[in-house]
Amino acid sequence: MASGVAVHDECVEAFTKIKLGHKFKYIIFRLSDDLKKIIVEESGGLEKTYDDFVNKLREAEGKRECRYGVFDVKFTFNNMQREKLAFFLWSPDCATIKQKMLYTSSMKALKNKLVGIHVEVQCNDESDLALSHVLEKCTERYN
Repeated sequence: MASGVAVHDECVEAFTKIKLGHKFKYIIFRLSDDLKKIIVEESGGLEKTYDDFVNKLREAEGKRECRYGVFDVKFTFNNMQREKLAFFLWSPDCATIKQKMLYTSSMKALKNKLVGIHVEVQCNDESDLALSHVLEKCTERYN
């Protein structure tokens, strides 16, 4: 809790549902309005796509805010189905300095609670959000 921001229990509960139960395709986390805790903003159902996840992250851009996210990435590598839980820090260039500082300094507290993250993706612009970039991160250890 280096930033003084706590992680709400609902974050761990939602993560457990995506990790063990495969109940969601993604989870978006945000800071509460009082900036004192990390909360779940949205859990995307299994019918949702990576584009839905990206669009939801980008909604924060209009507010000049950052977001965290977890996406259940399914892909084929060497003719085998693989699955990785990817953790995202969406920190768009237009976000305020305060937002960027709070999200960066609070990230470790959230990641420590989300045991089982395989990949971390720092995103500042469209190219970082590209699915090809995420898949590249997911397959790095196989190369």
